[in-house]
Amino acid sequence: MYLIINLGLKSIRGIIFNKDGQQIFSSSRAVHSKLIEDKLEQDADEWKAKLESILEEISISDKIGNNIEYITSTTSSSCIYGIDKNGNPITKAMMVSDKRAVAEAKEIGSILKQENKNSSLMCPASSLLPKVLWHKRNNQSIYDKVDYWIGAGEFLNYYFTGEIFTDPLNASKGMYENDSYPISTIRKIGIALKTLPKVEKIGLDLSVLEVIKKKFSFSNNVKYVLTTYDAICAVLGSFDGEKNTACDVSGTVTSLRILSDQGLKQKRGPILSQKLGEYDKYLIGASNNLGGGIIEWFKQAFYSQNDKNVYYIMENNAQEVSIGANGIIFLPYMLGERSPFKSPNARGVFFGIDRGSSLKEFSRAVFESTAFVSNDLLQLIISNDVNVDSISVSGGLARFDLINQIKADVTNKQIKVVENFESTSVGALILLLLSLKKYNSIEEAAKNLIKIRKTINPSEANHFIYKEFFDFYKKLNNHLLPIYDDHLYLKKHVRSYVSETISNL
Repeated sequence: MYLIINLGLKSIRGIIFNKDGQQIFSSSRAVHSKLIEDKLEQDADEWKAKLESILEEISISDKIGNNIEYITSTTSSSCIYGIDKNGNPITKAMMVSDKRAVAEAKEIGSILKQENKNSSLMCPASSLLPKVLWHKRNNQSIYDKVDYWIGAGEFLNYYFTGEIFTDPLNASKGMYENDSYPISTIRKIGIALKTLPKVEKIGLDLSVLEVIKKKFSFSNNVKYVLTTYDAICAVLGSFDGEKNTACDVSGTVTSLRILSDQGLKQKRGPILSQKLGEYDKYLIGASNNLGGGIIEWFKQAFYSQNDKNVYYIMENNAQEVSIGANGIIFLPYMLGERSPFKSPNARGVFFGIDRGSSLKEFSRAVFESTAFVSNDLLQLIISNDVNVDSISVSGGLARFDLINQIKADVTNKQIKVVENFESTSVGALILLLLSLKKYNSIEEAAKNLIKIRKTINPSEANHFIYKEFFDFYKKLNNHLLPIYDDHLYLKKHVRSYVSETISNL
């Protein structure tokens, strides 16, 4: 049996697959985020408590826990916190959408360009190094106590093995490239290289700590295998094995990527071209700041949290309004944006409200916005000369039939709905099984493990209408881009410093 631990932005899951790749166990716990101004944090102590709660649940059944042969994990990337030499948290975890390190990111980006004009390295505020530098400049006394800077993935690596390491794809968020961190840049900003995780190859296997095996009744032979972060795994877990199928994974964020035999030599826009471990494959695409989280925000803001049928009601309301939401367009940038454009200060906008506007129109506009953000990422991929014939969808948003149809109509692509919505864990399982030589290729693993539940074809008539709405959506945002920064300045006069605990982004 194989245990996958998936630590995402809003929950931690423990999922067990049998040797045939069938899911036989699943348990999850909510993970909370603390939001105040530009700060978005989680608590690593909560991660540990929720993880151990799941492992205790597994250990109750001797038929499960004692038969687990391999454990791996997949987590959110670009969230970092400081620990001491014993692994104890010194700081809270700065999450991917935390915006405190914007100035530091610009500074590091400038240094990178000066040192190597031909480098493809970029330094968004979500990267590891700007966040470490922010701590150095704003929390010097705390910074001096930190022995290592790690993320969610490294937390789990350390928990199970007692060693601090990461994989190359996770390390790329710290600008790791060509088997090295940018050492000269790191020295210039005064960060000790020894505080960053060492980088190991995907597929590395290590023994699980004896104390963990004993505490949770694992087999003496259980191994821990290194895979990679959730956006990558989710794509692999949504891939149907067919060439030119892009994968749209919309959990809290939306990640849209395609598996390619070749990487991008020249990049247009903030797009990633990532070599997948030792495999001769590349994942091309990007992730935004909010995908499925758009629906969660709208639910929390406008609907009853106590109604068990809330998602059904939301979808029904949106269904009752025609294409275009009676002229209302929603720009869903509540946490800024990192791709396909960069604007940490972008914010959400309802445009086109009139006296007759109602909750149903707002619902339709919000549903349509999830398709617009996916199409925006799709157009970024296509603009880099990558062919896309169809799109597979998974994650929370894929549960909405209406959203799947809107995505088909907006993109004018066939939408394939993946049967197992736990695509992130399935992707981690694929990497695990490849490392164990159970399959010879990603395509072979995908065709054996991933099933398509339904296929949705686009409507040409609807696409014609949506193309105009999408073009206006883009035009509207382009006009607002310079104003987002002005709005941030305006907000400084009315800061309330209200802290909000978010259980579901």
